[in-house]
Amino acid sequence: MFSFTKKQEIFDINGVKIGGQPGEIPTVLFAGLFSKGKPDLITSQKKLQKIFELSEQLGNPVIPDFFIKKEEYIEIVINFIEKSIPKNIPFSIDIIDPVIKTKVLELLKVKKLLSRTIYNSIHVGITEEEFNSLKNNKPNMIIIVAFNPKDKNPDGKLEVLENGANLTNDGLLNIAKKIGIKKILLDTAALAPGDNSGAAIASIPIFKEEYGLPTGCSIHNVVEKSKWLDNYKNSRKIVDFSSNINISAFGGDFTIIGPLENAEFVLPIIAWEDILISEYSEKYFGIKPYKTHPRRKKL
Repeated sequence: MFSFTKKQEIFDINGVKIGGQPGEIPTVLFAGLFSKGKPDLITSQKKLQKIFELSEQLGNPVIPDFFIKKEEYIEIVINFIEKSIPKNIPFSIDIIDPVIKTKVLELLKVKKLLSRTIYNSIHVGITEEEFNSLKNNKPNMIIIVAFNPKDKNPDGKLEVLENGANLTNDGLLNIAKKIGIKKILLDTAALAPGDNSGAAIASIPIFKEEYGLPTGCSIHNVVEKSKWLDNYKNSRKIVDFSSNINISAFGGDFTIIGPLENAEFVLPIIAWEDILISEYSEKYFGIKPYKTHPRRKKL
């Protein structure tokens, strides 16, 4: 169990809070949609409704994380967000293609949706075009991925945040500040097994103590890329779901859980872990759980 000496920021995006001391604010889940094939709007809407109801029941927010892989899907996905995501729920966009990034940001501005948008994400590959697009179309919140291909230890991750590790002209934190975004989430960059994947978990309390910013990662990526688990196919999903407790156990604030359908199983696991951490944190450190915390719910 952790309690940090550095003041811990708590950011609010559209009523969803993220950050704080362990045991204070519910762990936030990011759940992916449309990562494969053409967006299935009808099925996704039904799944979202079910997950939002479970999220409300347990206390842990779920933020839809939208993949947009083709230009032809931009308007389809943005219109879906506008019509199907309740106005009290933020969302994130997860895009690889720089051209699509720019067009999505511009449309979100036109639709007046940037105040609800989490940009997932900037990293050492940020281009001048992406920087300018973000500056002209500022999302409410941004995720910084602390990936350093030259040094995958926690110190290497800190280096890209501080000075760019000679991979960018500036540290990623300064780049975000130059864009003009104050609400920053830190992603500790979970890598494949055998590629120092454990450093993503070890970096969580280091980042929290160093910066006081909300921190998490996508431990799902580690499980998804595991060849070792191919020998235990019946256990893969259980490992995937349960691995997310590492984020809250190490003092983190958010977990990127993979596909939306995972949320049905991960939500109770994370809620239960949050309850255990909160019980200890309140008795030992005097940290009171927020009003929406799973401990406040009648479970």
